[in-house]
Amino acid sequence: MSGWKELKVETVLNALPTDMGNLYRSWIDANPAKTDRLGEIVAETVNMFREAVAVYPWYVMDPDITMVPVSGFRHALDMVIFNLGMEMGVQFAPEVYSLVTQANVWLRMVQTGKIRAVDTIGDGGSPRYSQKSESRCQESE
Repeated sequence: MSGWKELKVETVLNALPTDMGNLYRSWIDANPAKTDRLGEIVAETVNMFREAVAVYPWYVMDPDITMVPVSGFRHALDMVIFNLGMEMGVQFAPEVYSLVTQANVWLRMVQTGKIRAVDTIGDGGSPRYSQKSESRCQESE
Protein backbone atom coordinates (compact mmCIF):
# COMPACT_ATOMS: atom_id res chain seq x y z
CA MET A 1 0.00 0.00 0.00
CA SER A 2 1.47 3.36 -0.94
CA GLY A 3 1.91 6.07 1.63
CA TRP A 4 3.11 3.74 4.38
CA LYS A 5 6.57 2.64 5.49
CA GLU A 6 7.65 -0.06 7.90
CA LEU A 7 9.21 0.95 11.23
CA LYS A 8 10.70 -1.95 13.16
CA VAL A 9 13.54 -2.48 15.61
CA GLU A 10 15.85 -3.43 12.72
CA THR A 11 15.02 -0.15 10.99
CA VAL A 12 16.01 1.81 14.08
CA LEU A 13 19.19 -0.18 14.67
CA ASN A 14 20.27 0.48 11.08
CA ALA A 15 19.54 4.21 11.48
CA LEU A 16 21.38 4.75 14.77
CA PRO A 17 24.46 6.96 14.55
CA THR A 18 27.57 4.80 14.98
CA ASP A 19 28.43 6.11 18.45
CA MET A 20 24.88 5.63 19.68
CA GLY A 21 24.75 2.12 18.20
CA ASN A 22 27.89 1.20 20.16
CA LEU A 23 26.45 2.78 23.29
CA TYR A 24 23.19 0.86 22.81
CA ARG A 25 25.01 -2.49 22.57
CA SER A 26 27.00 -1.66 25.74
CA TRP A 27 23.80 -0.57 27.50
CA ILE A 28 22.10 -3.88 26.62
CA ASP A 29 25.14 -5.86 27.81
CA ALA A 30 25.08 -3.97 31.13
CA ASN A 31 21.26 -4.16 31.45
CA PRO A 32 20.03 -7.51 30.06
CA ALA A 33 16.52 -6.79 31.39
CA LYS A 34 16.34 -3.90 28.86
CA THR A 35 16.78 -6.21 25.84
CA ASP A 36 13.14 -5.75 24.73
CA ARG A 37 12.90 -2.05 25.59
CA LEU A 38 13.71 -0.81 22.08
CA GLY A 39 10.91 -3.01 20.72
CA GLU A 40 8.52 -1.48 23.24
CA ILE A 41 9.55 2.07 22.31
CA VAL A 42 9.12 1.30 18.60
CA ALA A 43 5.67 -0.27 19.18
CA GLU A 44 4.53 2.70 21.30
CA THR A 45 5.72 5.20 18.70
CA VAL A 46 4.22 3.35 15.74
CA ASN A 47 0.93 3.10 17.62
CA MET A 48 0.96 6.82 18.41
CA PHE A 49 1.56 7.74 14.75
CA ARG A 50 -1.10 5.32 13.51
CA GLU A 51 -3.63 6.64 16.03
CA ALA A 52 -2.99 10.20 14.83
CA VAL A 53 -3.93 9.12 11.30
CA ALA A 54 -6.85 6.93 12.37
CA VAL A 55 -8.64 9.99 13.76
CA TYR A 56 -10.02 10.68 10.27
CA PRO A 57 -12.15 8.05 8.54
CA TRP A 58 -11.01 8.98 5.02
CA TYR A 59 -7.55 7.52 5.58
CA VAL A 60 -7.16 3.92 4.51
CA MET A 61 -5.06 2.39 7.24
CA ASP A 62 -2.42 -0.15 6.31
CA PRO A 63 -3.39 -3.37 8.08
CA ASP A 64 0.26 -4.07 9.01
CA ILE A 65 0.73 -2.67 12.52
CA THR A 66 4.42 -1.94 11.86
CA MET A 67 3.61 0.66 9.21
CA VAL A 68 3.61 4.45 9.70
CA PRO A 69 2.76 7.14 7.15
CA VAL A 70 5.70 7.89 4.86
CA SER A 71 5.20 11.60 5.54
CA GLY A 72 5.80 11.00 9.26
CA PHE A 73 8.38 8.22 9.03
CA ARG A 74 11.40 10.40 9.75
CA HIS A 75 9.58 12.03 12.67
CA ALA A 76 8.69 8.63 14.13
CA LEU A 77 12.25 7.40 13.71
CA ASP A 78 13.65 10.54 15.36
CA MET A 79 11.21 10.12 18.25
CA VAL A 80 12.24 6.47 18.80
CA ILE A 81 15.95 7.33 18.75
CA PHE A 82 15.43 10.26 21.10
CA ASN A 83 13.38 8.23 23.60
CA LEU A 84 15.89 5.39 23.51
CA GLY A 85 18.73 7.85 24.08
CA MET A 86 16.93 9.44 27.01
CA GLU A 87 16.53 6.03 28.66
CA MET A 88 20.21 5.29 28.09
CA GLY A 89 21.20 8.64 29.60
CA VAL A 90 22.52 10.18 26.38
CA GLN A 91 23.20 13.90 26.58
CA PHE A 92 21.82 15.30 23.34
CA ALA A 93 22.85 18.54 21.69
CA PRO A 94 20.14 21.22 21.98
CA GLU A 95 19.37 20.90 18.25
CA VAL A 96 18.20 17.32 18.77
CA TYR A 97 15.33 18.50 20.95
CA SER A 98 13.93 20.40 17.97
CA LEU A 99 13.56 17.07 16.12
CA VAL A 100 11.21 15.80 18.81
CA THR A 101 9.33 19.10 18.75
CA GLN A 102 8.94 18.78 14.98
CA ALA A 103 7.61 15.23 15.44
CA ASN A 104 5.06 16.46 17.96
CA VAL A 105 4.05 19.30 15.64
CA TRP A 106 3.56 16.79 12.80
CA LEU A 107 1.38 14.63 15.03
CA ARG A 108 -0.71 17.61 16.12
CA MET A 109 -1.13 18.86 12.55
CA VAL A 110 -2.33 15.42 11.43
CA GLN A 111 -4.74 15.16 14.35
CA THR A 112 -6.21 18.59 13.64
CA GLY A 113 -6.44 17.99 9.90
CA LYS A 114 -3.93 20.71 8.96
CA ILE A 115 -1.85 18.30 6.87
CA ARG A 116 -2.64 15.14 4.94
CA ALA A 117 -0.63 12.29 6.44
CA VAL A 118 -1.40 9.72 3.76
CA ASP A 119 -2.34 10.14 0.11
CA THR A 120 -6.10 9.52 0.00
CA ILE A 121 -6.58 10.39 -3.64
CA GLY A 122 -4.03 8.09 -5.22
CA ASP A 123 -2.28 10.72 -7.31
CA GLY A 124 0.52 11.46 -4.88
CA GLY A 125 -1.34 14.31 -3.20
CA SER A 126 0.08 16.95 -5.51
CA PRO A 127 -2.19 19.47 -7.18
CA ARG A 128 -2.95 18.85 -10.83
CA TYR A 129 -3.59 21.54 -13.39
CA SER A 130 -4.98 21.12 -16.85
CA GLN A 131 -4.89 23.55 -19.70
CA LYS A 132 -8.21 24.58 -21.16
CA SER A 133 -8.86 23.00 -24.51
CA GLU A 134 -9.26 25.15 -27.62
CA SER A 135 -12.96 24.36 -27.87
CA ARG A 136 -13.68 25.46 -24.31
CA CYS A 137 -11.82 28.73 -24.86
CA GLN A 138 -13.86 29.46 -27.95
CA GLU A 139 -17.14 28.70 -26.18
CA SER A 140 -16.45 31.28 -23.50
CA GLU A 141 -15.77 34.07 -26.02
